[in-house]
Amino acid sequence: KGRGLQPNLITYSAVVKACYDAKIYVDALDKAREAVSMKVVPSMIFMSLEVPEWDLHDLSESLSCMLLSDALLTLIYSGKHESQSFKDILVITGKGLNTVHQNGPVLKEKVPKFLNEVAGLETSAVEGNEGRFLITGKSLRQWASSTEFGQFKSLFHDKTPR
Repeated sequence: KGRGLQPNLITYSAVVKACYDAKIYVDALDKAREAVSMKVVPSMIFMSLEVPEWDLHDLSESLSCMLLSDALLTLIYSGKHESQSFKDILVITGKGLNTVHQNGPVLKEKVPKFLNEVAGLETSAVEGNEGRFLITGKSLRQWASSTEFGQFKSLFHDKTPR
């Protein structure tokens, strides 16, 4: 930045991936947030009338996992879990039909795996559409008061969302 160069999607993706792969999630999240604030990465959260949709199309695995973590932490820190009014959240990864990754589509498998294994959050497949999965309101409510959530937020050094 200091030399007049502007970071782009490739540079942000590389930095976020390096931090993510090293499990330095606090730094990965900071850079993912910066990429969104610089409008290098689009905001992924779209609210529909019935079910919130979080769209991860065109994002890398590491950016997807960090931005999804940020959205979940923001949701929990907003205090909505106290009202017991969590809604189901539809997460759209895409089927990977346009994927150019050497190992084929990664989001539809890796993002739910990250949520299950790292966050301890239960996800559900959406029948009839392999490019989507669901985080149920019930699952969110249970997770918000669980030790798994406490462990997950500690990965980010209890960083308060934006």
